[in-house]
Amino acid sequence: MTTPTPANAAARPVVPGPVPRNLLRVGDLAPDTLAGLLDLAAAMKREPLGWTSALPGAELGCLFEKPSTRTRVSLVAAAHRLGMRAIVLNREETQLDRGETAVDTARVLSCYLDVLAVRTFAHAVVEEMAGAATVPVVNALTNTHHPCQALADLLTLREHFGELAGMTVAFVGDGRGNTCHSFLGACAATGMNLTIASPREYDTDQALLAEARELMAHTGGSVSLTTEPAQAVRGAHAVYTDAWVPMDKHHEQTERVARFAGFRVDDDLLAQARQDTVVLHCLPAVRGLEITSEVLDGNRSLVWRQAANRLPTAQAVLHTLVTTAGERAGDQEPHPGL
Repeated sequence: MTTPTPANAAARPVVPGPVPRNLLRVGDLAPDTLAGLLDLAAAMKREPLGWTSALPGAELGCLFEKPSTRTRVSLVAAAHRLGMRAIVLNREETQLDRGETAVDTARVLSCYLDVLAVRTFAHAVVEEMAGAATVPVVNALTNTHHPCQALADLLTLREHFGELAGMTVAFVGDGRGNTCHSFLGACAATGMNLTIASPREYDTDQALLAEARELMAHTGGSVSLTTEPAQAVRGAHAVYTDAWVPMDKHHEQTERVARFAGFRVDDDLLAQARQDTVVLHCLPAVRGLEITSEVLDGNRSLVWRQAANRLPTAQAVLHTLVTTAGERAGDQEPHPGL
């Protein structure tokens, strides 16, 4: 693709493939579209302030029903770097707790915004809001999917290794978590070979596995499951882990810590991997549980670059969805006016 300069950054970059109306799952992105978004994110990372005239006056709304550090700040910062303004709302600051439905909320917010990011619990809620909204909706995390994180994961791996297709990667931990689900979709779209190591009780959703395998038949990737972390990391270029206890599952902490014993990413586990194996973690990390401080802060860790890459990938998503929505509305401007 041609990298826009500050002089022409307001022009729509070429993102090959169909651009979805919303980004709710990694599966919403065709492989070519996903690659184009990563190209755009890389360009924005190289020239972070070269896009401030891209979407002047456009509005991003962030409706967050869960706590957030990286997702919230990266989206708001990305909006500012595009010349947008960001409005952040917690659930209690809206009428949702007074009986207004998610659908009605989405319809109303569409009157004021150019794009809406939603961080909630059930994935069905963000799907309902996307169905009702007249502006693009971005899934800023649900219990089932975390596509914004997966884009940063891919950019990080591509920066480090160059080519994603054919890589061997391992996910160690909760195979039913949103991070694993989205990373599975990312591996399927890019042709990576993924092994997921988790306790049997936390095996990855069978429907998502089937969907990934169908796509991998075309992209060349593969996915397999195991209950043995050492088997998963053997030969892996990257080892990915996540918190054992999601933010809404604290009541399961004792049970989960017991079941995930033996799935910690530490020096002993990495001794079973390649010498050049790198480590990923979406953060926040509970040091000493799913990962040790020695690994998290060690020379194998790409975790901090991974966190930093949440910003350019968010910037690429916002720019692409808003400009495409404007084109679909028949507006000659980069974003629809009110």
